[in-house]
Amino acid sequence: MENASSEIVIIAIILLSIAMIGGILTGYLKIPYASMLVLIGLAVGLFHIFPHLKITPAIIYYVFLPILIMEGAVKFKVKTLKENLLPISVYAIFGTIISTILSGLALHYVFRIPLKQSLLFGAIISPTDPLSIMALLKNNGSKNNKNGDVRENGGESGDKPRAGAKEGIETVLEGESLFNDGISLVLYELFLTINFNKNPAFIIGMSSLKFLYAFLGGAILGIALGFLISFILSFTYDYLTEIMISILLAYISIIAAYYIGVSFIITIIFSGIILANYGFKKMVSSQTMQIFPIVIEFLAFVLNSLIFLLIGMEINLFKILNFWLVSGILIVFAVFSRGFSIYALAPLINFIKQKFKIFSNGIAMNNIYKNFMIFGGLRGALSIAMALSLPLHLKMRSEIITYVFIIVLFSLTIQGIIFDLYAKKRISRFVS
Repeated sequence: MENASSEIVIIAIILLSIAMIGGILTGYLKIPYASMLVLIGLAVGLFHIFPHLKITPAIIYYVFLPILIMEGAVKFKVKTLKENLLPISVYAIFGTIISTILSGLALHYVFRIPLKQSLLFGAIISPTDPLSIMALLKNNGSKNNKNGDVRENGGESGDKPRAGAKEGIETVLEGESLFNDGISLVLYELFLTINFNKNPAFIIGMSSLKFLYAFLGGAILGIALGFLISFILSFTYDYLTEIMISILLAYISIIAAYYIGVSFIITIIFSGIILANYGFKKMVSSQTMQIFPIVIEFLAFVLNSLIFLLIGMEINLFKILNFWLVSGILIVFAVFSRGFSIYALAPLINFIKQKFKIFSNGIAMNNIYKNFMIFGGLRGALSIAMALSLPLHLKMRSEIITYVFIIVLFSLTIQGIIFDLYAKKRISRFVS
């Protein structure tokens, strides 16, 4: 037992050292950090340096995701979130559904895979993970513009440059990603149930109610937990204790959501929003206000580093290369489904924005924003977790997992690098 514990510690130290090297190389090679780590992970996996080290759904769901989601949720400002709730909700709900259906239908008709399994594949590759993209926008924005203003060039909406638009598009990118994670999980469970039931119509009807329960129940639970933890924070004045309680909220949320049967992602999002916008403003010390963002960002950085490395190590590159033609077609499916959902829904968003004054302060989806949404639609850890969670007796399970890994590998490497190059060319117009 002692040897096993020592081995875990040694492996953790080695992985963090590799991540450190990746961080240094990123600065010299000008490759996005996430892409660099996945590529290093691929190299490590090829040499079978850690043959027994495997990434599991439980590790992703219960170790990595709570902190990563909380880190994104506490960044939200209620005012900016309200202003841009329209594009966030439209893309997170309808964009995810459109992307799921398009990807599923394409897989069904091109590769003749049964529709049930194809739609399940579509749900798995729908959630996006723009964490590295958000970091890129933040860094470029701080270098190019101290005020954070955006000039909205290239759009059909004709909006003039205005302060706060940079913050708006970042909120839309991250908000859409966080919320579509929760929605994709519900769709995943829906199509998984349909795969093992002979009466899909009944299951769809029941699952629609379950969808509402999972989403609304998660939101209500998250809000309640956010206020509860905020109340508890009022009893302590030690900033270290306040930070510990705040971080524990992420894991308390996932445990509570599990027992109630609601979406744990939605629960964490809303609990984090309440904590940041109510608890921190009224119940904590100034030291906590200053230090907590640094602590949660550091924890997220470490976990992101490990998970990108593990994803790279988990992917069998030779197996994917044997599917080079299939890989190319699948990548086209993924990019097209994302692009179609973004461009198809943009006119609706802009129309509602102009028609109803309640959304007038939010961003209008011009061409620059739409392209950033498409390129920023990276697939990552959640897709891997859902794929590996597929029941062993599911028909074509192995093929679906391979297809998902193909999409994730492309997304975190080539797509990430392409977006980096695109951003460097367009960022001056975007944030200057």
